[in-house]
Amino acid sequence: MRILESRRWRRRLLVTAVLLPILVLVYLGVHLSSSGNPENANGPVVPDYAQPKKVPFTPAEQRAVRPVLAEFIRTAVAGEDIPRAWDLVAPSLREGITRKQWNNPRFGIPVVPYPASHRGLGNWSFVQYSYQGTVGLEVYLFPKPGSGYSAMTADVELVKARDGRWLVDYWLPKKFHGPPAVASKSTKPPKGVRLKAAGKRHVPVAVPEVYKPQHAGRGWLAIPLAFFGLVLFSPVVIVLFFWIQTRRARREYLRSAS
Repeated sequence: MRILESRRWRRRLLVTAVLLPILVLVYLGVHLSSSGNPENANGPVVPDYAQPKKVPFTPAEQRAVRPVLAEFIRTAVAGEDIPRAWDLVAPSLREGITRKQWNNPRFGIPVVPYPASHRGLGNWSFVQYSYQGTVGLEVYLFPKPGSGYSAMTADVELVKARDGRWLVDYWLPKKFHGPPAVASKSTKPPKGVRLKAAGKRHVPVAVPEVYKPQHAGRGWLAIPLAFFGLVLFSPVVIVLFFWIQTRRARREYLRSAS
C-alpha cells in the first residue's frame, strides 16, 4: 500500500492506465491486419483480351443499319409484330428463349417495351462507338399520341452477323424527356401527371417524384463511442479506486497509531 501513498507512483499508474489500451489496440491492428497473399487472384484475368479498334461508321453501314433499327423498334419495342422481331435480334439477345416462347405474348421478351410512334424510326441521335462489326447508337423516340409516355432516349447496339445482316444485340432505355403524350379528349391524366391551368386550356405537366435519400442507421456509432468511453472513463475509475484504497489505508494507519 506504500505505492498507493506515493504521488509519483500514482502518476505513473495513471499514465499507464491511459496508454495501455491505446498500445494494445495499435499492437492488435498491426499484427492482426493483413494485406493479403500477393499470389491470390485480385480479379478476373483475361490475358487474351484486346481492346477493339475503332473504325468509322461508313455511309454504307448506316444505310444497312437504319431499316433494321426501325423495324426492331416497330416490332419488338412498340410490340406491333413481336414474332417478326425474332429475325432482327442477335442470338445473345434471345439466349435461353425458344421461338415458341418468343411468339407467346404471355411469356414476354427481353426487350423493354415503349409505345414508339413511327416518327423518325431508324434515326439516331449520335454514334457512341463503332468497331469492326459492332456499332453503339443512342436513339431518340417519340411516343404515340395519348400513350401517357414522354419522349425517350435509349442505347442500342447492333452487330454484324456472318451472313452480313445487322442484328440488334442490346437495347436499354436511358432517359425520358418532356411532358407525357396525353390524348386531347382525355379528361383524366395518366398516373404521375397533373394538369396546370394555362388560360382556358390545361397543359399536362409531369410531376417529378421527390427523391428521399436513405439515411444510414446510427447503430455503427455504438462501437467507437464505447471505445472512447472506455478510454476516457477507465483512468477515472482507476484513480477513484486508488484514492479509496489510499484513504482506507491512511484511516487504518491512524487507527493503529492511536
